[in-house]
Amino acid sequence: MKDTIIYCRVSTDDQADNGYGRNYQLEKLQMTCEAKKYDIAKEFLEDHSAKDFNRPEWKKLEEYIKANRKTIKRVIFTKWDRFSRNQPEALKVIEKFNSWGIELNAIEQPLDLSDPNSKILLAMYLVLPEVENDYISIRTKAGMYSASKEGAFLGTPPFGFKRMRIDKHATMEPDENVQLVKDIFYKVSQGAESVEGIRKEFIKKGYTRCKQSFYNMLRNQAYIGKVKVPKHNNQESYWANGLHNSIIEISIFNKVQNVLEGRNRNAKPPSKKKESLPLRGFLECEYCGGNLTGSVSKGNGGQYGYYHCRGNCKNRVSSIKADKMIGEILADINFNENVLKLYRDIIIDIQKGKRSNKAVKIKEIQSNIDGTRHLWESAEDKFNRDLINPEDFHRMSNRYEENLRTWKLELQDLKEAIELPVKMIEKAVNALRNIPQLYMDGDYEQKTGLIGLLFPEKMIFSKNGCRTKKRNIVIELLTRVNKASQELGTKKAITSDGLSNLAPPLGLEPRTL
Repeated sequence: MKDTIIYCRVSTDDQADNGYGRNYQLEKLQMTCEAKKYDIAKEFLEDHSAKDFNRPEWKKLEEYIKANRKTIKRVIFTKWDRFSRNQPEALKVIEKFNSWGIELNAIEQPLDLSDPNSKILLAMYLVLPEVENDYISIRTKAGMYSASKEGAFLGTPPFGFKRMRIDKHATMEPDENVQLVKDIFYKVSQGAESVEGIRKEFIKKGYTRCKQSFYNMLRNQAYIGKVKVPKHNNQESYWANGLHNSIIEISIFNKVQNVLEGRNRNAKPPSKKKESLPLRGFLECEYCGGNLTGSVSKGNGGQYGYYHCRGNCKNRVSSIKADKMIGEILADINFNENVLKLYRDIIIDIQKGKRSNKAVKIKEIQSNIDGTRHLWESAEDKFNRDLINPEDFHRMSNRYEENLRTWKLELQDLKEAIELPVKMIEKAVNALRNIPQLYMDGDYEQKTGLIGLLFPEKMIFSKNGCRTKKRNIVIELLTRVNKASQELGTKKAITSDGLSNLAPPLGLEPRTL
């Protein structure tokens, strides 16, 4: 009767595929079965670690025993460390097999588990491999820590890299996807589209990883030539210079971080525009207070745009009529020439002030950069003279590098900041003289930009007309000043013209009474 199960286990691919370990075990176990007249029911060959019993072949072994419990008498292996390297779990499994009436034993370290003295030897056989495992783990972690400090890259290379070696160290180099990675980082750094929209766009171009991997990639400093040094003993993890070359410029990487953290000034949602419906998103239904959307209908040989309510109130206005109503509202915006000239002078003064402040800020940031470089050089000198241990130096270096990266990015943004020349200010002021025509002649982006600038809140729309809740505060004040100036000399300012008719409080002006 086939009553014996053979179990062999190795823990490395080399042993599993080529080494003598598994063949040696199998041969020894088969010879033992032949000598003792054991009839082999099944052989299980394992190539997983013995740190626990979550092993594919061991699970199959237990399933086989459950199905053939009446015939199986024993499970044999060469040594107890082939069975387990985890004492608590091993004792639980032994107890379970004893309850099934099945013996577990090692042919090179045989034990009679019914003898209490044998349990002492069993504990030694199980604990020693567990201790060895702990030492292996400690040596492995120390090796990874040491290799990472020297710039080696351990683990699976991120998208856009492939494995290579430099001398004894594992590292990586760009692969065939490197240009795709560069394009992704550049597109995200612009901040002109949503990150999710960019991800979906590049899936069509060959990006194959999942959504979380995409976001992890954008934050991974490996792309700027860094490696993560793992936490070791009491030292926290940090990023160090890697042996591999960067494939993303630091300035691009920093801009991407700003986009991910919502600090990008140019970020804007993707456009969902329809050229014939520039007012969509700016209108509110007077009946239900809901937003008016827009759509294009076909009929009579052409296409016609309409703004309509999403609810059941049937509010519906043609885009042609809507443009006419908007034109009437815009026509009500008139400026006095003296007011426009004053406004122009104010804007020019503000720009001059910004240029002056910009120069001061640039000088301040450059001073911070120079100071940080001096501190870094000082730390390097102390490190070279063994006055700072390597871990402290790396932490300081990471902090200095992060500060430098932030200040350099801020300096770059300041230098690239657009300054309004006098000619551009003149052009903008001239445009204010005829806002209705500016709207009618503009393209989709110009129309939506103008409406968004003039009316910060939505306009209430119906078939009978259009009215605004609130206008841009600057436009509101300029037009009110214009109305008030036209009435000076005939009557005092009144509340409706936007100018207060109350005497100023004490302390603001010299008293005249």
